[in-house]
Parts: sequence; C-alpha cells; structure tokens
Amino acid sequence: MSATKEWLMNIEEKCWDDVADVIGECEHISEAMARAGAIFSQAGLIGYLSVEEIDEAVAEMWNEKWSTYV
Repeated sequence: MSATKEWLMNIEEKCWDDVADVIGECEHISEAMARAGAIFSQAGLIGYLSVEEIDEAVAEMWNEKWSTYV
C-alpha cells in the first residue's frame, strides 16, 4: 500500500471515530449527518468520499446506535 493511501485511510478512520462519538450527542439523524459532513469537510475528505456515502454510513451508524433503545 502506498504511503499516501495509508495516510488517507488513517485520516478517514479518525473521522469515522469522531462521527461515532458525535452520534450519541445528536437529537436527530439530520444533525448527525450535518456534523459528520463538517468533520469530513474539515479533514479535506469531501471528494474522496461523497456526501451521499457519508450520509448512508451515518444512517447505518445511527440505526445501530439507537436500535438498542427501541
């Protein structure tokens, strides 16, 4: 694996960790999606990942997190 790809993957993994932490603080999935978008945007990964991909992953994480409380 190239050093650049490994570097990008490490940044992406940290972003997903940050998103997982934020999901518990959000009151609605749209808030979680907006905050995830901001996290990835600040990391410069919009374009590497599309907004649709991020929103889809956030929806899965949201459902997994809150399904235990239903």
